[in-house]
Amino acid sequence: MTKLLWTLWIVMLALVVSGEVLPGTSPPMRWVSSTGISDKVLHYGAYTLLAGIPTLGFPGVVGVLCAMAMIPLGVVLEFIQKAVPGRGFELGDITANTLGVLTGVAAGWAGRKIRSLAAMRLPEGRHGP
Repeated sequence: MTKLLWTLWIVMLALVVSGEVLPGTSPPMRWVSSTGISDKVLHYGAYTLLAGIPTLGFPGVVGVLCAMAMIPLGVVLEFIQKAVPGRGFELGDITANTLGVLTGVAAGWAGRKIRSLAAMRLPEGRHGP
């Protein structure tokens, strides 16, 4: 399961990074714009997944560290956008990214706790109260 999650996370990371540095007039970015979905919603959702996947699926603190590393990544990518034709720096994007990371960490952490509780089983032959 961990290998699958690592792969999913790396693919998601590659998609987000490439999406944030593509020129605004590129076909993928024109398509994204044509969906009518707010870019803040897209940022929030992408960063929620980028943080939630490792928090839930990676062992120990590695997952939380990988998740929290998405905050500075989002800031750096936003600054890079200043140099990309048809793109620009927006504090709103950084806010959406950061809120997404915090949501992903919270959801991933809750998922870990639920999984941990589900793994606790009553001894063989016992039934609940």
